[in-house]
Amino acid sequence: MKRLLLCTLLIMPTAAPARILDRVVAVVNDEIITSTELEDISTPVLRQVDSIPDPVVREQQRSKQLRFALEDLVGQRLITQEAQKHKLHVTVDEVDNYLARIKKQQGWDDKQLETYLMVQGTTLVSFRQQTRDQLLRNKVVMSLIGDRIRVSDGDVAEYYKSKLTELHNQFELDAAHIALKVADDASPAEEAAVKQQATEILKRAQAGEDFEALAKQYSQAPGADTGGHLGALRKGSLDPGFEEVAFGLPDGGIGGPVRSAFGFHVIKAFARKQLPTPPLDEVKSELQRELMEKRQREEVAKWVQELKKKAFIDVRL
Repeated sequence: MKRLLLCTLLIMPTAAPARILDRVVAVVNDEIITSTELEDISTPVLRQVDSIPDPVVREQQRSKQLRFALEDLVGQRLITQEAQKHKLHVTVDEVDNYLARIKKQQGWDDKQLETYLMVQGTTLVSFRQQTRDQLLRNKVVMSLIGDRIRVSDGDVAEYYKSKLTELHNQFELDAAHIALKVADDASPAEEAAVKQQATEILKRAQAGEDFEALAKQYSQAPGADTGGHLGALRKGSLDPGFEEVAFGLPDGGIGGPVRSAFGFHVIKAFARKQLPTPPLDEVKSELQRELMEKRQREEVAKWVQELKKKAFIDVRL
């Protein structure tokens, strides 16, 4: 079992005091969770919290979100330990098949997947690891509590009826963006400078400069050489803040700057196409999967509480 250092202290060669590089925020049975792990999984929500102007409210929200994230991380660690106990694992082919299914569902090619990951502030390597972790959790859940999770054809039919309004209003948006990267270790001043540059590009585009030419000149994201085109987007495929602006624009409209995990984006909406309402038979497998995931989340939450009662857990946050 992989072990992590419980605590690392760096003693400066001068008389400077010791500086703590990492610390333990929780012990789960015989494994630890470090502050670095917690910060890493909390990065997207903490970026939003960091934008709160009031320092007192900002710190309160930061502590609250870290506590929520730690609770989830403890649950994930318990499930992973159950997988190890029962010798369950995930193969490379299983990860490949899952990614292929995601690309097919979203209508993505490799470049569009890369753009999605970029907006999420992650890489394909990291995404594959996250996918493997999720598939492993799914496997252990279905092996150990799968009998609690059942979805009938009648359940799917009722679920379809409940989603008809949403299905009637589905459309694809043809859009493009200009993305300016903010470094992970950027200072507030450096981030503000990137935002200012994005704002200036936005004004130029809104004043009539060619968006494609601006994207080729300034965008630092995949697809810059083709004018920043994102292809046909569907809601739920990108960062929520990005989508809120993109889908809120009229055809031909330009908006932003929008902050994502990658950086700041200037977005142009070209045109949207209404999608026909799919019949039940066409979406049955997808809805069944959605409903199974919903039921699974509910049952896993109950199961994790059962595991926590039996486990040794020492939270130090």
